[in-house]
Amino acid sequence: MSNQFPTAVQLGQAIGRGELSPVDLAEQALSQAEQFPEVYLNVLRERALCEAELSTWRRDHDCRLGPLDGVPIAWKDLFDVAGEVTTAGGRVFTEPALRDAEVVRRAGQAGLVSVGKTNLTELAFSGLGMNPHYGTPDATPGNGEQRVPGGSSSGSAVAVAKGLIPVAAGTDTAGSLRIPAAFNGLVSYRPTTGHHPAHGVVPLGRSLDTPGVIARTLEDCLAVDDVFCGKSGVQRQALVTDQVTVVLDEQALDDESLEESVRAATRAYADRLESKGIRVVRKAVPVVEQCHQLTARLGWLGGFEALAEYRDLLASLPAERFDPRVRDRILAFEHRSPADVVQLYRERRYLQQVLVEQLGSAVLLSPTVARIAPLLGPLLLDDDAYRAANTACLRLSMVASLLDSPAITVPAGVDLQGQFMGVQLMGLAGQDEHLKRSVLAL
Repeated sequence: MSNQFPTAVQLGQAIGRGELSPVDLAEQALSQAEQFPEVYLNVLRERALCEAELSTWRRDHDCRLGPLDGVPIAWKDLFDVAGEVTTAGGRVFTEPALRDAEVVRRAGQAGLVSVGKTNLTELAFSGLGMNPHYGTPDATPGNGEQRVPGGSSSGSAVAVAKGLIPVAAGTDTAGSLRIPAAFNGLVSYRPTTGHHPAHGVVPLGRSLDTPGVIARTLEDCLAVDDVFCGKSGVQRQALVTDQVTVVLDEQALDDESLEESVRAATRAYADRLESKGIRVVRKAVPVVEQCHQLTARLGWLGGFEALAEYRDLLASLPAERFDPRVRDRILAFEHRSPADVVQLYRERRYLQQVLVEQLGSAVLLSPTVARIAPLLGPLLLDDDAYRAANTACLRLSMVASLLDSPAITVPAGVDLQGQFMGVQLMGLAGQDEHLKRSVLAL
């Protein structure tokens, strides 16, 4: 068995045929997890082996719980696992969880084997994935200097990118699944908020947070997403190509903040779709720029919600207990007007309706991130460089979050330095199934 796992779906099929042992898979995943403490904050050895043994028994007695029974999974350390401390990437939470988060429970009901809990930016409040408490995970391709992994779901992405686990769970508030997927050549799916239950998941911005999946294939993302929805083994048909329209946002491609390699990769992806018979419409989608202008004028909605969530905690503990950059960014929203929050909620609802009018049943194609992953070293030393890089990395992914649009990030190639780039395919809020079937057609 190689160190690189096959896909989750392939593993499930091999288990079902009796070709692989869930216990052997768990042992392999646990052994690899223990070698990467900057990726895994907590290795769940006892639980994983117990779950794997039960999966083996079910397989041997022809009563598997679903097609992913026995497949290993990792959890961003925002998800409660019974008996374990949910650190949220920091050092201030110390009480073990009393029960599993609802999606963790559902994964167990489908037979998935929980191997460990992965690293993240503290409180999930950054698009870069850096963590001064536990170290920053590294999956930098090639032999160059270390680059940021993307965040906040850094550990989940790196665990998959390194082949330590076939699939991992994360959360997305402003791009926290999509950015690390783009930087690591992976696929991720940000559902509409409320698509999955958030019970037992440490919040950041409750109207924006959504659990999601990161993997090497869309098939794996959707299979695990179905498990999170309380389903298993969903047979989903792709739309036929003449039922799919992709709108390439030309206005976004004209943005001066976009790196040329990312612009070229996005155009090339659109060209490949056309060569496969997909209808691609190249035009401006004004609501995207309206979202940028709204955030520039009034601030990021997730920042206001994070302040409401953690103001008392930040005030009650010494400042040195927290990542200073995370703490400072949250507390900066204290200086904003409460009226701005009300206006944000109002304009957000208006812009969601505008998107319906401008996009219809089409899928919106854009870059996931405006740039390749920045070098880590300079950001460790310079707060201004950190802030600028964080803003640049979050700029495009924030749009889908503000509009509460489901979004799927897929790889779009590498640049001349060997760094990964991704494109995002976005639909309308609540139309997750249409987006899934559309992207399957692509």
